[in-house]
Amino acid sequence: MSFKPRLTNNDKILLGLTPRVKSIIIGLILSDAWLQKRGHWNSRIGFKQSIINFPYLWNIYNELGYLCSGLPMAAKTVTRGKIFYSVFLQTRQLACLNEIFNLFYYTKNGQVIKTVKQELFFYMDYMVLAHWIMGDGSKRAKGIVLCTDNFSLQEVVLLVNILILKFDINPTIQKEKNKFRIYINGKSLMKIKPFILPYFVDHFLYKIN
Repeated sequence: MSFKPRLTNNDKILLGLTPRVKSIIIGLILSDAWLQKRGHWNSRIGFKQSIINFPYLWNIYNELGYLCSGLPMAAKTVTRGKIFYSVFLQTRQLACLNEIFNLFYYTKNGQVIKTVKQELFFYMDYMVLAHWIMGDGSKRAKGIVLCTDNFSLQEVVLLVNILILKFDINPTIQKEKNKFRIYINGKSLMKIKPFILPYFVDHFLYKIN
């Protein structure tokens, strides 16, 4: 569904990312979003949420809508005989997104692989963390578990150390079914809560309350 005028290549070149938008995107990529880049084409973002999380996706669209050519679209998938409804958005292919693509992806034997690089340290801030928690965090006891199942142990260790250095908290690594996840305990959560709260949408406040 598109209602926006078609942009010329020069128009696309002029589009850029504010520090706020860049932090939002990095938080999304750490959680549920993905970046695509084919050959010599520029990168684009894809982001999908369950229909029950539409308030969050709409919030993201309000922030990233200027990078998109159309409105969020509904999708239906069938998994193990069950129907699931979701909503997704996709940006245009834009040069301004290549920096973030290079931060999270590399190519090996012709295959694009998602990773965590040391340079992420310089991008990590409270807004990134807020969107990471909203997208991939789940409440556990008085703390939060960040689902990092798609990252290796080495990458999870790097993420934990970035959190320690940036926010002066004490996250730990938990192993669940051969996957490694990050746990932020209640004391650390209370320490960062005043700084991430301004970026939370009401729909996900239960995760940090």
